[in-house]
Amino acid sequence: MIPTSIKGPDEIAHVQAVVLTWNGAHLLPDCLRSLEAQTVPVRIVVVDNGSSDETTELLAREFPNAVHLRLPENIGYGRDNNEAIKTALDGGAELIGLINNDVTLSPDWFEKLLAAARVRPEFGLFCGTLLFHDRDSVNSTGLTMDFFGRARDRDFRLPLRQLHRPDGPVLGVSGGAALLRATMLRAAGLFDPDYFAYYEDVDLSLRAAALGFGSYYVREAVARHRFGATFGPGSPRQRYLLGRGHLRTLGLHQPLGKALALVPLTMAYRAVIKAPLDLLRARPRHALAELRAAASGGLSAARALVARVQR
Repeated sequence: MIPTSIKGPDEIAHVQAVVLTWNGAHLLPDCLRSLEAQTVPVRIVVVDNGSSDETTELLAREFPNAVHLRLPENIGYGRDNNEAIKTALDGGAELIGLINNDVTLSPDWFEKLLAAARVRPEFGLFCGTLLFHDRDSVNSTGLTMDFFGRARDRDFRLPLRQLHRPDGPVLGVSGGAALLRATMLRAAGLFDPDYFAYYEDVDLSLRAAALGFGSYYVREAVARHRFGATFGPGSPRQRYLLGRGHLRTLGLHQPLGKALALVPLTMAYRAVIKAPLDLLRARPRHALAELRAAASGGLSAARALVARVQR
């Protein structure tokens, strides 16, 4: 079952795939070939946020049908994706797939999610089963959140043979591979530009849910992810961005009283516990990342809280 608006090749603009890349010429071929192999027609837009590698030459040589949206500099996952999403919306796209350059899709990934989108009009965000690239274990089946407002990939590292989760609602979708409904984006807005990377998908999912656009998981829509290929898993840069995004999301989305308690506690935990532990483990760059996350994330969360109190 495919929405009638995208059955014919003349209607390809109604479904667009946005692939964000930064110096990812070594990753793009597998990703884009998987998009070209989809069982439904999809318009491919590559957002190149200031790459200095051979991305331009690669696209011209091997993927001439992909639209190359070249930006002058790397301004972050959210802002860069927003540029392509605006273009897609202006062009009449009804559904937009966000695909990381380190992700490859099964041939029917779009078909499975489009079928769900057709029969579940009340949902605005869709995701499938995201596996690790090199093994049959789960990277994500959507997002969950614990008491402390920390977002996690659901079923993370669960062996695929043990995954028995049915299709159904989920708290949010991972921005690594997701399908977004245009009506949801027009109502909830695009990615918050204050997030450089990480937690922007959490924020969008929660904003959409507050307006009645839920997130939905489709088990058979399978993709594979080279986890951490962009920033490096566990790197200081990743640690900083995750910590900062967590704090901002606390300030924006937790109940006000809880947020007022959790923000300073989380800042203290990172600065007083996590940073010294990293120093004891001879990881000064990780310790600095924790201190920077506490300071920058705390400031961003404080601004969000002030805005909420003033409303």
